[in-house]
Amino acid sequence: MGKRKATEQDLANIVAEWAVREIHRDDNTRKAFRSLSPEVQGQIHGWAADERQRRADGITITD
Repeated sequence: MGKRKATEQDLANIVAEWAVREIHRDDNTRKAFRSLSPEVQGQIHGWAADERQRRADGITITD
């Protein structure tokens, strides 16, 4: 387990991971997400996956 200073990308990853959870909560948010281009959807899911991997690796970020 490591600890490191948070970066702007870390913040984007945290927000994306939260957004992905919220996107799947009901039909309206899923529909809105599907209206985004496949590239944008992929980027958001990629950032969320990076956040989940950071947590799985046990890396803590600080301010």
